[in-house]
Amino acid sequence: MAIGRTGRGGPAIRRHAILAETRSIPGRISIAGGQCNVQGLRRTMSNLRSRVFHRSVLPALAVLLVGCDTMSGNLPGGTDPAQNGGLVSSETPPPGSTPSVAASLLEQLTLERINRARLRPGPEAARYGIAIDEGIPGQLSTTPKPAVALNAALSTAARLHAQDMLANDYFGHNNLSGKTPFDRINAAGYAFTTAGENLAWRGTTGNLDTVDGTEQQHEDLFVDTGIDGRGHRVTMLNRNFREIGLAVVRGNFTREGITYDSLMQAQEYATSLDDAVFVLGVVYNDANMNAQYDHSEGIANSSVRLDDVVKATNIAGGYSFAVSAPGTYTLRFASNASVTVRIDFGSNNIKVDHVGADTIIVNHGLGPLN
Repeated sequence: MAIGRTGRGGPAIRRHAILAETRSIPGRISIAGGQCNVQGLRRTMSNLRSRVFHRSVLPALAVLLVGCDTMSGNLPGGTDPAQNGGLVSSETPPPGSTPSVAASLLEQLTLERINRARLRPGPEAARYGIAIDEGIPGQLSTTPKPAVALNAALSTAARLHAQDMLANDYFGHNNLSGKTPFDRINAAGYAFTTAGENLAWRGTTGNLDTVDGTEQQHEDLFVDTGIDGRGHRVTMLNRNFREIGLAVVRGNFTREGITYDSLMQAQEYATSLDDAVFVLGVVYNDANMNAQYDHSEGIANSSVRLDDVVKATNIAGGYSFAVSAPGTYTLRFASNASVTVRIDFGSNNIKVDHVGADTIIVNHGLGPLN
């Protein structure tokens, strides 16, 4: 554990600690019709946590739980007054449209960073100065993984847990009633074949910059410094997941008698029993011209049509369509720009972004995400 003081206009507390207890239980489980080797059960009390559960029709399961502490002192910059709001479009929702899954600006930012990592794992690792399989030689590759789509039920499970941890000053996969992440996912009405959870907490006694804090939480989870098995990175890049629920919640969090202005983040990864394929993406203006989505760049209430189904983008510019039947579909945006996508049985999710006036980026992991 390291304790220091830093900050402007008064001391701010910065802490970092790692505490882990590990047990291994060898086993085999069935995932998406195949077999995979599992080296079993790891436990920790920490500030970054990852837990994965795979459900099969076979009477076998394995659980992975890993983590580390990572509390920060002052985070540079100011506050984010729109943390639970979004970029308000001048448009009203398109007639006949249904709303996309809700996400705050910080949650959409988190989703875009996760999908950046999944679609281009090698460049994401290089961004943070590591090899993709750092700490776990040969266990991860730079092969693109499909993007994950936001799911309302999973986000409900994530948000309730993040809020509960802040309200009751604890940090853990199980809540104070002993409910596991998988209990909470089931309670939210999501029937899964495989699921996992990442948790992150970052807090300061100084001024919290929520945008920078969210970016740092993504780096914390991806780099996974000092964590045996690099469980958070492995969870984030698990190609078996198709959907995700996200919560990035700001609030006071008290630990060891000190109250921190904090961001509590919960990520619930899963694949549903119906195994739908998703066409997903974000509509945004690249205001800083850095070839990626950044905070506050999304366009709300913008029309996105997949054949005859019309969605309005959420407050941060995100959208998704579930596709259950194979075929060729036309995706059309409010600018009238369109692209044809082909969905087959066993297809991966497809990410299609609309940038600026009329640019469409179809990303299977090969295009620029900066």
